[in-house]
Amino acid sequence: MKTLFAIVTFVLGFSFCQAETLKLVMSLDDEYTVQDTEKWTVSVQRYMTLRLADVEVLPKEKKSFSLMLYFKCDTKDLAQFNTPEKMKRSVIASSKKYLGGIVEKEIVAEEIKNKGWYGFKTKLTDASLVGKKSIPAGEFLYIIRGMIRLSDDSALGFSLMANDPDSAETKELEKYIYGFAKEKKT
Repeated sequence: MKTLFAIVTFVLGFSFCQAETLKLVMSLDDEYTVQDTEKWTVSVQRYMTLRLADVEVLPKEKKSFSLMLYFKCDTKDLAQFNTPEKMKRSVIASSKKYLGGIVEKEIVAEEIKNKGWYGFKTKLTDASLVGKKSIPAGEFLYIIRGMIRLSDDSALGFSLMANDPDSAETKELEKYIYGFAKEKKT
């Protein structure tokens, strides 16, 4: 029955990628719902059932941020992010490509504790925008990159670009990101 469900979801997944509401199946036990909110447009850019989903979140009005979510199946057979050490190493390694254009001289990962799971994030500052009186539309002073564990079988990478990492909107977006995690069973 689970196999039939997975096959049907896989076939339907590709045809509904631009729908307003979509269920993303990352494992036989993990399903995540993404949908537009009152303030944000949410669109699935790429989806492979039982593998991955790339989801873009943008504001409906002023272009005050840009958020990408990277849902990842990480079952025991894949085990890419199944320990805090592997996840931290991944966040740091994938952020090193920015070193040539940021203020920070090294990538430092901050630990995230969420619903009993682990995660890491880093905040990077665009050196070309520091000190500018106004930042052009579509450009952002900061990028917050990271990854959190969602369950035993799934992880979520994220890339949030914003001009104020401490704003109420940024905090609301981080709450949205962390909200995908399931409570860890002890």
